[in-house]
Amino acid sequence: MVTEDEEVKNEISFYNMLKEEIFNFLPLELKNILLKIDPKELETIEEIRLRAGKPLMLESCSGSWFVNQRGRLEKNCTNEKVVFQHEIIKAFELMSQNSIYAFLEDIRNGFITLKGGHRVGIAGRVVVEGGIVKNIKDMSALNIRVSKEVRGCSKKIMKYIVKNKNDIYSTLIVSPPQCGKTTMLRDIARNISNGIKSMSFNGIKVGIVDERSEIASCHKGIAQNDVGIRTDVLDGCPKAIGMTMMLRSMSPKVIITDEIGNSGDMEAVMQVINAGTRIIASAHGYNISELKTRKEVLGLIEQKAFERYIVLDNSQGPGTLKEVIDGITMKGVQQDAS
Repeated sequence: MVTEDEEVKNEISFYNMLKEEIFNFLPLELKNILLKIDPKELETIEEIRLRAGKPLMLESCSGSWFVNQRGRLEKNCTNEKVVFQHEIIKAFELMSQNSIYAFLEDIRNGFITLKGGHRVGIAGRVVVEGGIVKNIKDMSALNIRVSKEVRGCSKKIMKYIVKNKNDIYSTLIVSPPQCGKTTMLRDIARNISNGIKSMSFNGIKVGIVDERSEIASCHKGIAQNDVGIRTDVLDGCPKAIGMTMMLRSMSPKVIITDEIGNSGDMEAVMQVINAGTRIIASAHGYNISELKTRKEVLGLIEQKAFERYIVLDNSQGPGTLKEVIDGITMKGVQQDAS
């Protein structure tokens, strides 16, 4: 049980993180308004939205909030702080340490990652040459996604993933958007890599193919999130290519990647399975039936690539365990009351 003193310490720690890793990269007026917000109201913040000519907004698990000039959060627009384009451009200059060219490859992908693992999505005028995105200019919006490590969030599902003290089941985590599957993958990676003393599970080598820099949240190649002591990360690498590279170069016992279902993913996953390596991945979906409507995932189901399907929802908050399906029999696995 978390004590009141521990809750206060966590609140202060999270608020200090926001100031140091995000607010300090914003123009002074925006920064000062955000610093006026009650720290308790920032505990569940997920996104900070800057849109040119529109109100400053925060997104949290309780919905969308407008930020007024006094640092109050409101459901309706009154005396809101309007964000100007020059503030967006200035913010991005601060985030890139006035070296936008050094981040050009990330910009082409539509986002950059700050120290601490916070991902900043970019919108604006896209420069395309020969069908390839070359740059994003005249930036009109930034979406700062606050990175949060929820240590222990995978505790309830590890018993369905661990096979024995040295092995795991290849597993697909299924959930609708914003139900915690990426956060869950991150904690699973840490547990598998470090080992789980209470389950007598020895840590094994983990390879993360982090196409969108969301699992390990690398900054300049270094993981900002704790993904375990035996973990190697390929950051910003397409999943299908990355899985092959990881197999050839790092000899992982398990490969972890996010949001499979695109063309080429099935072949790459089967290559991992056929190499004797386990895989843990995630996919968007509300249930197994919905997954079967997607060609790439249906092929993996039919080939019994995954030994476990773990379905999440947010009925009791993000990451709620809904059901566990055996990948061989496609029947539900009995869940413990705990």
